[in-house]
Amino acid sequence: MVLRILAALVLAATASAAAITERAQLDCFPFGTAKLPKFGHGAPKRTREDWWCSAEHQYGFMGFSYPLEDDDCSGPSNSFTQINADFKRMKKEFGSTMVRIYAPQCRDATIWKTLIRAGIANNMAVIPQIWWGFEDNQDLWMLSRTAFFSVLNDPLYGPVAPYVFHSLAFGSEPIGDFVDGGYDGFIADLNITRQMLQPYGIPISMSEDWDRAGILASDDRTSLGPVGIKIAPLMDNLQLHPMPYYHANIYPSADTTWPYFEWYMDFIARNLPGKPILITETQWASFEGGAHDRGWGNPGEDIGNFTIFWNLIQSSDHCAFWKKYRVGWFVHTFDDSQESGLGMIDDDGNVKMKFAPAKC
Repeated sequence: MVLRILAALVLAATASAAAITERAQLDCFPFGTAKLPKFGHGAPKRTREDWWCSAEHQYGFMGFSYPLEDDDCSGPSNSFTQINADFKRMKKEFGSTMVRIYAPQCRDATIWKTLIRAGIANNMAVIPQIWWGFEDNQDLWMLSRTAFFSVLNDPLYGPVAPYVFHSLAFGSEPIGDFVDGGYDGFIADLNITRQMLQPYGIPISMSEDWDRAGILASDDRTSLGPVGIKIAPLMDNLQLHPMPYYHANIYPSADTTWPYFEWYMDFIARNLPGKPILITETQWASFEGGAHDRGWGNPGEDIGNFTIFWNLIQSSDHCAFWKKYRVGWFVHTFDDSQESGLGMIDDDGNVKMKFAPAKC
């Protein structure tokens, strides 16, 4: 009996290792052997469709959510020096293959150019984001979109951009924040932007929490809600925000949160079938008084629960779950410099816990 169990474990481990090796040997980007040409050497000599790894191979740890919240485009955090150094650390230390950009406050084309250069320098994919912003002026997103498309049409950056930019996130929680004058205005601009992107072959999504009862989800959260029904056909992929952190009344500590992910992914699979899935935002605070509290008395905002939460997500025990639903996930966020408490790296540059995501 013991020998049979040991044999089964060996076979499972061998199969898992074979799957990892198979994905790493694929001739595609960013999970396989394909490499971006050096900056200034043009685009890869193949179609965009042939360049990107398929959604079938998009599961497990992808990388980090990377805030760019300084509106000074010449500020240090928006510089190539800083962004390239961070991308390099993400890749070398943690095995990241992608970066999800969050809240880019710089509205100039320079930020998109810098992200392309850093992506190329580190052979990493980038998910840029059109961001409405923290200011009262909610029309600033238009400047970001104009700048983004100017880069797509730039003779130096344009040809390679579709090979670095995995997809475009049109807003982060735009439904929850009620941007663009309301749901209908947002949906109209989402559709326009989607059509603008089609000549470049870049998919579009929104980075959002579909667990919004009566809006994106139905009142009983079993099916899509009225806004979700309208938006679903416009999503080329799904960039999800399953955030038990903000359901402190139901999940008071990190060790109680896994059932929420199980429910969430079942809801997505049933109601939005066939769409590539990324978890672009899920989080936990390592201390109280950071950028975002939980509410409900803020239970569990400490390094112990932070560690438990990310150990649940990164555990090899959950590789089968990520593979089943073909879900790639990101850590929100890379460090504490702009979203204090949520970062995997503290203000002194130290990793807060042992973070070595399983290679599913």
